[in-house]
Amino acid sequence: MPLFPPSLDTRRWPDLVAEARALLPLESPRWTDHNHSDPGIAVIEMLAWLVDTDVYRASRVTDRHRRKLLALLGLHPAAPSPARVVLAIRPGPGAPPELPARLGFVAHGADAPTGLETVETLPLTGASVTAAGTDDGTAGESGYTLEWTDHTPTLLGGAAVDALGPDPGVGAALLLGLDRALPPGTALALHLDASGSDVADVAHAVDSARDPGTLAHHGARTVWEARVDGAWQPLGDVEDRTRALTRSGAVRLRIGPGGLPVESLGAAGMRAWLRCRLDRGRHDAPPRLRRVVADAVEASLAVAAVGTYDVASTAVVTGGAALVEGAFVPLAITVDSARVVRTVRAGDPAAPSVRILRWIAPTAGAAGRLAAELVAAGVGDGAPEQTFTLPGGAVAPDAPTAGPDRVWLADPAGGVEPVRLVPDLDAAGRTDLHAVLDAGTGTLTFGDGRAGRVPEAGRTVLAAYRTTSGARGGALAPPAPVVVAPDVRTGVLLGGPPAPDAFTAALVDPATGGTDAEDTAATAARAERALWAHERLVDALAAADAHSLDDLPRAAVLRLTAPERAVTLAGIERCALDTPGTRIARVRAFAETDPRLPGLVASGCVTAVVVPALPRGRPEPTPGLLRAVRRHLAARRTAGTRLFVTGPRYVVVSADTTVALFPGVDPIAATAAVRAALDTFLHPITGGPRGTGWPFGRDVHRSEVLRVLDEVPGVDHVTALALRADGGPPGCGGLCVPPTALVVPGEHAVLAVRGEERRWV
Repeated sequence: MPLFPPSLDTRRWPDLVAEARALLPLESPRWTDHNHSDPGIAVIEMLAWLVDTDVYRASRVTDRHRRKLLALLGLHPAAPSPARVVLAIRPGPGAPPELPARLGFVAHGADAPTGLETVETLPLTGASVTAAGTDDGTAGESGYTLEWTDHTPTLLGGAAVDALGPDPGVGAALLLGLDRALPPGTALALHLDASGSDVADVAHAVDSARDPGTLAHHGARTVWEARVDGAWQPLGDVEDRTRALTRSGAVRLRIGPGGLPVESLGAAGMRAWLRCRLDRGRHDAPPRLRRVVADAVEASLAVAAVGTYDVASTAVVTGGAALVEGAFVPLAITVDSARVVRTVRAGDPAAPSVRILRWIAPTAGAAGRLAAELVAAGVGDGAPEQTFTLPGGAVAPDAPTAGPDRVWLADPAGGVEPVRLVPDLDAAGRTDLHAVLDAGTGTLTFGDGRAGRVPEAGRTVLAAYRTTSGARGGALAPPAPVVVAPDVRTGVLLGGPPAPDAFTAALVDPATGGTDAEDTAATAARAERALWAHERLVDALAAADAHSLDDLPRAAVLRLTAPERAVTLAGIERCALDTPGTRIARVRAFAETDPRLPGLVASGCVTAVVVPALPRGRPEPTPGLLRAVRRHLAARRTAGTRLFVTGPRYVVVSADTTVALFPGVDPIAATAAVRAALDTFLHPITGGPRGTGWPFGRDVHRSEVLRVLDEVPGVDHVTALALRADGGPPGCGGLCVPPTALVVPGEHAVLAVRGEERRWV
């Protein structure tokens, strides 16, 4: 049932009574007295009246009441969020050495032009990544002629590859070749697009990428090195935001004293070489990359609002700060009804600190001009419930470095007061300078004098904010052209208008994110997903007739909302998969189980068995992975539950088999195919009867192994089969597997027989 049901007050209670009477012959044929005098009919009429009354009241719940009910759950309609894109910049003649942060661009998509701004500075080198490959850790011994995988055609073409190989160990490396040498001290910005980033990473804001807690991988540690004079030298000044190549992000590094020369690297050719090497630890799954771009910077589809005003010749200019173009100056202005500036006060600590874009001081005979990242939304008139519309439409959330204040009231006499933005004015007092901002429309609403103060007549409402295209920006994709914004901010940030061919910009990939402001219905739907998360997990298990989420496809499980509290076994499994910074292949929770006491009932204990994807032959979680999952679940477990997080216990299964081949089949190739089929069927991640991993505690049945062998191409029939567990003696039957264990393939003895010929391989 939805949290806020649609209006049903068109159905009156007589209709409900008539419907109930029509169902009586079907539901209760022995009920023959359908008159009002019958007590049962009287009860039906009373229930129908109560239902009609409740529906009538529910239909009269206003949008304001719905918002208050959602607020009791801790939920408020979300503001619009800007999409993110990555821009690849190619410098030309006259290009600056670096592009400043918050430089504006305009993308011409299918709809109207969309504004965007870079989120940080970008050093320009003009270099391009023209070669890429993987070293398993031993390629250097052969001069990079062996054990070297060239990924240049696939990686540079946008196809995903294993950055460190399918089963990376310490020493495995990603090698990147640049098309030119770089001198010492050069700053280089790379963007690495990771394929298959975990769903838990999506919830992390991109602006938090600089937080060291989100950048450190729980187990793997990588280092960046440069190839100089035939040897690899570590780079000391490196900022790697990819979390050991497991998430998309920027890598910013500075070339060391030896520079980055062009050298030959065996079969890889002549390039200026960098590499990212796995120094210690292990990943949960092979990191995959889809693209590597040099001279790339992330941009947000949100632009700062700019106010441009005439300054009256009689305007009063006060304050101790100089209005220097390009500088951040505390500034407060007041305007009249025609939006002409009447007072300018610079340097007041209470005023907002904004970037000055243009300042022409007024004179006795001529008006001045002011442009700044500050908008005068209007002038108060002293009336209650005043509303002001911020130009530009939807308002983006605060920037990470912005302060808590975004709106101010400026008095012509020189006073400046910050306005506190609140979800509603219900708790505001008559002297509280509060306002409600509708971020979707940019509407600012003040109080009526009893709930919230009224802006006094003559006071100017000032605002510093960013506008966003919301969901429309999320549709932006290559090959949409991108040009530098032809506005006053560009000239100020670059120190003058750029030359026509100074640099070009292009979208690397389609925009990600970008949402419009939530309405009450969308917020209620979000609340339902959170409130009914446990029920949705139970429904999914019931629909699949399964006992654990581990029995369902991982992609389907990740589409289910994770509950806030892990109170059931399914909830523990779903929350474990959401552990930030991890790539867990499988997880299974067992009740009344203590891994230290196998086979015994441990009341109040729950054990979560975590299985990563690596190592490929026998997946085992690292201590860092277990700590991360344990820490994540500990904050969500119910009080009194003793929670254990451990790796799987394995039963090593080996087969001794003799297979008869069809005529003309190569015994060596058939033997290899039989071994591969057995390894695939017994694999804990990709094996099992359904190919989704061997189920926990499932026995190995002889008949199923026979079917696997019989389906191998070239095999006519199986003449002998014996199964062994953990190196024990062979047996003619199946193998038992403990409830909390998985199977893993061991060494198989395969005898291939062709006609009368017998050959052991």
